[in-house]
Amino acid sequence: MININFHRLRFFTFCMASLIVMLFSCLLTACIYSAASSSAQVIYNRHNIQKNLNDSYTSMQASHAIDTYGVIFKHTNITIATFNDSILVAGQVPNMKQKSEVEKIVEKMADNRKIYNYLEIANPSSALTRLSDSWITAKIKSRLIAINEVDPTQIKVVTENGTVYLMGIVPSEQAEIATDVAKETSGVQSVIKLFSYLQISKQEN
Repeated sequence: MININFHRLRFFTFCMASLIVMLFSCLLTACIYSAASSSAQVIYNRHNIQKNLNDSYTSMQASHAIDTYGVIFKHTNITIATFNDSILVAGQVPNMKQKSEVEKIVEKMADNRKIYNYLEIANPSSALTRLSDSWITAKIKSRLIAINEVDPTQIKVVTENGTVYLMGIVPSEQAEIATDVAKETSGVQSVIKLFSYLQISKQEN
């Protein structure tokens, strides 16, 4: 009974903290994006907000499901990010068996989303490395917001152990611009593109 309550408390705390961070991030992005756009108006989009909440909830469910296994995944560092039709699983686990087990757990929460399993067989990254990863992500997001040719709300940036993962459904031109921005950011060791490409056709008059 104590263990169950403990896991529920951890899950609730994780959910609330993640929601606060996500909402603050959205607010900050909107403010910076508005300031950077000379005449453009930032429009409240209920559909996008609902989609973001659904994505975050999927990631929370998967993280909680893994957390309930307790000591089995004790010596691991697992990051789960959901965006549109894709789920990224990154981080470090001690062996291939755990890498496969994590993917099976996430599959139960995937709801037909494509899973990208980039877990490495290695020791968990240090707290300092994770802090550096967060800083890299923040720098890339800030640079994307400042670029008029890219819609930053349609690109998700995840950094794990110096590797940057880019997710989203965007035109190929925007994907390449975002990739170049990530590659040129200090501290980035490699960039992995997980984009779905949006094709825009022009109608002839």
